[in-house]
Amino acid sequence: MWNPFKPKIENSDPGQRSLQLISQKGMPFAYVEAYKSLRTNLNFLTSSTGARAIVVTSTMPEEAKSNVSVNLALTLAEDGKNVVLVDCDLRKPVLHKYLKAGHNVKGVSNIVSNQCKLEEALLRLEQFKITFLPAGTPPPNPSELLGSARMQQMIQQLRATFDYVIFDAPPISMVTDAAVVGNQVDGALFVVRSSYAPAESVEAAVKKLKDTGVKVLGAVLTRYDAKTALKGSNYAYNYYSYGYSYGTPQTDPAASQSPEKRKHAKPAERVTNHD
Repeated sequence: MWNPFKPKIENSDPGQRSLQLISQKGMPFAYVEAYKSLRTNLNFLTSSTGARAIVVTSTMPEEAKSNVSVNLALTLAEDGKNVVLVDCDLRKPVLHKYLKAGHNVKGVSNIVSNQCKLEEALLRLEQFKITFLPAGTPPPNPSELLGSARMQQMIQQLRATFDYVIFDAPPISMVTDAAVVGNQVDGALFVVRSSYAPAESVEAAVKKLKDTGVKVLGAVLTRYDAKTALKGSNYAYNYYSYGYSYGTPQTDPAASQSPEKRKHAKPAERVTNHD
């Protein structure tokens, strides 16, 4: 029987891997509920701050970032929201493969470089009840395109059309793309894989976002193993500054916080697949 809290070994080729979608039959109850909890938190955040355009990033590859991006879009759509998922990895786009959404001929790069119009690139995925905007043809200058005035115009068009705009961006330690996009949207959702990236790397990645003016809205803990956590871990550290605790020796990552801090903590989300 599949344990949803254990890592799942998969093919290292992104084109041969798949996401663990909440829409799939047989998904564990706790797995689906974790995304509903994330959705509830985001709805509260939207009510209080107006945050509707959000970039999702992580410290390193393989932290289940894209899994979070897609499932967040799906759970928002299940709640009746009009959602667009945008692939902002212009260097190595794979979301179109994960979602079986064509051949990535037209997308963000083509729109921003004036090769096509936004409406020509948007794809309605009825099986997921979301709209998808592929990354498009990989350009020679991804960061420049993502930081251009045309990109800002495209984001404004999406905001005017959809309730939520979810941008899936590359890991922040690899390239600056997530920070570039983050400066043009309402903030970033930061994905942290349990017992994976060293604490100092995670702290440096968050600092990089903040130093470039990106508002870190919260974080999602992925691939969390409750049994390992109960035994303790060398990866026990807390980041109260933006509202979550990571790898503490309780099944609830917020359990070790003081009551005041716990009120503001984001719940952990458990993900099992690679990104």
